[in-house]
Amino acid sequence: MKLLVLLKSLQPEEHKEFEKFLQSPFFKASEQYLRFFKYLCKLHTSFELKKADLEVAYKRCFRTESMNDTKLNNLASGLSKQIEQFIVVRMLLDTTDKENTLYDQLLVKSLGLRNLGGYFRKAAQQFLEEAAPRKIREIDYHLAQSQVHHQVYFNPDTPKHVEDSPHLKMAVEHLDLYYCLTKLQDAAEMKARERLLMVQYKLPLLDAVLLHTANPEIQEKNPLVAIYHHLVHLYLEDVQEAGFRTIKEVFIERFHELPKTQQQLLLHHLINCGISLVGRDCAVEAELLGLYKLAIQAEMLLDGNRITYFTFINIANLASLSREFDWASGFIDQFSPCLEEDKRQPTIYLAKAGLFYVQGMLDKAQTCLKPEIFQIPNFDVLGRALLIKIVFDRYLFHEKDYEFLIIQLTAFKRFIQTKPLTVEKKETYLNWVWFMRKMANFKFEMVTVPETQKSELRKRLQKTKPLMSKKWLEERIEAL
Repeated sequence: MKLLVLLKSLQPEEHKEFEKFLQSPFFKASEQYLRFFKYLCKLHTSFELKKADLEVAYKRCFRTESMNDTKLNNLASGLSKQIEQFIVVRMLLDTTDKENTLYDQLLVKSLGLRNLGGYFRKAAQQFLEEAAPRKIREIDYHLAQSQVHHQVYFNPDTPKHVEDSPHLKMAVEHLDLYYCLTKLQDAAEMKARERLLMVQYKLPLLDAVLLHTANPEIQEKNPLVAIYHHLVHLYLEDVQEAGFRTIKEVFIERFHELPKTQQQLLLHHLINCGISLVGRDCAVEAELLGLYKLAIQAEMLLDGNRITYFTFINIANLASLSREFDWASGFIDQFSPCLEEDKRQPTIYLAKAGLFYVQGMLDKAQTCLKPEIFQIPNFDVLGRALLIKIVFDRYLFHEKDYEFLIIQLTAFKRFIQTKPLTVEKKETYLNWVWFMRKMANFKFEMVTVPETQKSELRKRLQKTKPLMSKKWLEERIEAL
């Protein structure tokens, strides 16, 4: 029911304000709305209600047994309309949001439509001057500027036959920036979806937008345009390490100036790009961990006080790989309560297993690989791969468990062949298994592998694609 959705959207601190709103003779159309809302607030503060609860509340609130669906529906529909008007008025009059210029913009438009001459022109000029110093210019900023300049130029009092006003030119410039920034933001999102969903989108006029926004003067005056320009190029170049670092530095430098919505959007893009690079064995673990730390600092990591198990493992592993062991341990303790309850303990086990493994504590790492880890989709692959690394290192560095290693490699190969993975993903894992078996055989046959054989392995490693954990394999070749 729409009424229940709207009631739940109200924050506790808004309840009293809404009561005042319902007392306004301009908006209210029925005395029943205020009485019913106050009654619901008193007995059902969280508004976790069903239709039957509303029926009971109606009868008790209005002390009547003559209640039917029509009466209840009319009351619910009317109160819903009041809430809709309230949230619109609240947004319009919000003085806490410095970026919210909607009231001033509508005031200028209203004065223009009433043809209030000097009063209109003064309000328009004040609107334009107050917005001008803003360093980070959001998409809506350019649209609002274009519309106000447009309204001033086409006002009846503005002379059209002399070149004494910049308003038409400014209207067009801001309209171009509005279009370009919107196009770049949408293009970045679509390119991200292409990579995720394996689809292809047509992006007409994108080349023209990229050419226009490559202008250094435009980028200097409009940092958000510059960031999105580089982000789209990053996607078009298939997310390369150098481009990732360039845009990350610009983003970090400007982060605290950006509106929160843009902070979240761009942080999400960059984290996904960083994950992609780490998956290709690019050395950006520290940079990616820095982005996650920024998300934690800006209170953007959690979604409704929840963190996904995959994000949790990513962060813990990145901290371990970056040798920030104390931070990783603190992260696990601090954020594990935010995991879904049914996946919490297996996620903690897997995170700690990875942490112990990177520190060389092979026995402790293996002890953490509890059976419940392997019951969770994706964790079964991660857990088995980590177990193989542990067993391989035990054989490589301590000359133990060769037979167990071969059994695990064979089992993992069969396991991957039966998993519903993409062809590339399967090939990535199978190449990894094949390469480790090759190294293990060399070690078993030769005990100490000569440099000529190591060199041959390095050459094969460079040629083998796709392949996971290349850096890890390179380090193990050196240790043979």
